Amino acid sequence: MNAVDPTHIQHRWRRVPYRVFACPGDDRTPQNRVGVRNGQAFTLVELLVVVAIIGLLMGLLVPVLGKARGVARSLVCLANLHRLTMAGRMYAEDQGAFPPHRLKTRRPGDKQNYVNEYGRDRPRWQWFFDQGVGPVIDPAPWVSGSGDTFNDEDTLIMTNDYFICPSFYAPDFDVHDIRNGSYGYNYQYLGSPRLRADGRYQNYPVKLIQIKKPSQTIMLADGRGNRHPHGEHAYKLDPPRLARSTGAVYFGDWKQPTLQAQHTPAEGRHGDRANVGFVDGHAETMTLEAMGYVRDEQGVIMADHPDAVNYLWSHTKAVEP
Repeated sequence: MNAVDPTHIQHRWRRVPYRVFACPGDDRTPQNRVGVRNGQAFTLVELLVVVAIIGLLMGLLVPVLGKARGVARSLVCLANLHRLTMAGRMYAEDQGAFPPHRLKTRRPGDKQNYVNEYGRDRPRWQWFFDQGVGPVIDPAPWVSGSGDTFNDEDTLIMTNDYFICPSFYAPDFDVHDIRNGSYGYNYQYLGSPRLRADGRYQNYPVKLIQIKKPSQTIMLADGRGNRHPHGEHAYKLDPPRLARSTGAVYFGDWKQPTLQAQHTPAEGRHGDRANVGFVDGHAETMTLEAMGYVRDEQGVIMADHPDAVNYLWSHTKAVEP
C-alpha cells in the first residue's frame, strides 16, 4: 500500500470550503455580491415615504397623548375635590356648622383678630378643611413658639398639593396662591361672615342640619376669580345669582364697581367643564350650564343673569327669584 502524503490531505481539506462557496460557474464575485447588497438598500423616495408615515403617526398620536394627559390631570383634580369635600363635611359634623370663607373675628364686633390653632391670622376656608389632609400652608417657618402668628403679609403660598388643581394655569398668578388659585368655596350659602348693616354676620354659621339635599348642594369647585379667563379672589365661589335669601348684596370681589366685575364663578378648565365637590362628599365633572350659569356669545359667564338658577347652591328646591 502506498503511503498517504499528509501534506496532500491537508491541502485538499483546506480547498473544500473554497469549492463550496465559490464553485465553478458562480459569477458572484466580491464586486457582484456588494452590488446585491446595495440593491436591497432604501432608495431616497422610499426613505422619504417612511419619514412621511412616521410624521403622520406622530401627528395623530400627539393630540391623543395630550388629551390623555389632560384627562389624567382632571382625575387628580377630581380626587382632590373629593378629599377636600370630605374634610369639609367632617368639620361640619364635628362643629355642627360649615366653616366661613374667611374668619376675621370670632364674633361680630370683636376688636382682636381670630387666630387658628396653626397660628394663622384671619384664616380662609382652606385652613378649616384640614381633617385628613393637613394644613394648607406649612406653619413651621412662621410659628416657632407659643403665641407666634402669621398672615397674608408673611405668605399666601400653599404648600399642600391637595388644594392645587394640576390643570390650573394662569400666567398672572402663582398656582399655589391661596387667594387666587385653584378652588372656590360656596360661601354665600354655606358660610359668609361678611357684616350686615345691623352688625351681624350675613350667613354664618350655617348648620349641617339645614342642608336639605347634601348630594345636590355644591361645596367646592374650580374657581375662576373676578375676571375672564382667570382673576383675583378665586377662593370665593359665587353662585350664578346673588344669594338674596341670605342677604347677599355683593359677589366675591365686593370692591369692584359692577356685579359683573365682582363675580367670581366656577371655571371650566377641564375641557370647558368644572370639577365640583358636593356637601355629601362626592365630586363630579359638570358643564357650567348644568351648574346654573348663563354665558354670553363670547362664552363669558354673566353675573346675576335672570335665566341663571341657584338650585345646586341654595340647598333647597326653590329657584330664587
